Amino acid sequence: MVKLTIDGKEVVAREGQTVLEAAREAGIFIPALCYHHEVKPYAACRLCMVEVTRGKRTRFVTSCDYKVAEGMVVRTDTEKVQKCRRMVLELLMARCPNLPQLQELAQILGVDRVRFPEGDDDCILCGLCVRTCAEVVGLHALGYESRGFHRRVTTPFDEPSEECILCGACSYVCPVEVVPVVEEDGYRVMERWHKKSRLVACTKCGKFFMTEDELKFLQEKTGLPEERLKVCADCR
Repeated sequence: MVKLTIDGKEVVAREGQTVLEAAREAGIFIPALCYHHEVKPYAACRLCMVEVTRGKRTRFVTSCDYKVAEGMVVRTDTEKVQKCRRMVLELLMARCPNLPQLQELAQILGVDRVRFPEGDDDCILCGLCVRTCAEVVGLHALGYESRGFHRRVTTPFDEPSEECILCGACSYVCPVEVVPVVEEDGYRVMERWHKKSRLVACTKCGKFFMTEDELKFLQEKTGLPEERLKVCADCR
């Protein structure tokens, strides 16, 4: 176990934990949009910036990928930290001015105006969808296109991806909810990825619960017969 101090509070964390994880377990709020416990830290959004002192050295770090250490002193709410976060949030809001999640954070962090030219995007480039698809689902249906201001998340060549099984994991982890999943007329549709797949019904209750692409993927992955896989979690 590791003992450190966060905002004057002594915290006991597990070896290998990040500052963000330790703080959240201690009930200390640190904003973060690109973090999810199921995938590796990416430090993309920069909102989780904190001030860390180790020995005589103090510096600003992203708490989502910075490991705890014995005797470390962490400050999450200094004026310099808040100033960094407000600047980052202004940049995100300039890129995506119409996201309710960013506007809610702006109220919390005290951002009342954006000093940069506004764009019209809706993706904050947190990378959660890309990382979840690769690290959790085990596919690489999504990736980044272009660089700099024009960078965006899309499928290869911006066409329907053969790898995508329409599992919806990318939609589930999106912190700003801009990857909608629509189910209608026996199909699951994700327009953002140009993909549509027929839904499979549970052989017990008749409820649609996965796509044909998911079923094929699970058959290849597990080697189980189709009849065993076509039973939903509730009926299992």
